[in-house]
Amino acid sequence: MEPAEYRVWVRAPEHVRPVDGVSYDQVPTEYLPKPSAVDQVFGPRRPSGWVMTKADGRGPGRGGVVHAVDCEEAPAGAPVLPLDRALDAAEQPGVRLCSLCGAAAEL
Repeated sequence: MEPAEYRVWVRAPEHVRPVDGVSYDQVPTEYLPKPSAVDQVFGPRRPSGWVMTKADGRGPGRGGVVHAVDCEEAPAGAPVLPLDRALDAAEQPGVRLCSLCGAAAEL
């Protein structure tokens, strides 16, 4: 094994607690910046827009799959669709909405 640096953001005391008898004086800590008033009220926002994966024409989603822009399954470099075009695409036969990224619930 080789030593490696590992960073993680946690909320104390909800996620971590100190171990009795262990000194944490040498552990670096950084505080997250305070969220803006808008973010506090509405929560984090995801990037706007939708993308479509073209399918091979067989089975469910044979016409393609509509994803949120930040979906792990979204194709890289695909053109970003505004809401009205994403809704138009979603109405086409054989097109399905991704349930992984929430496109199915959001559209």
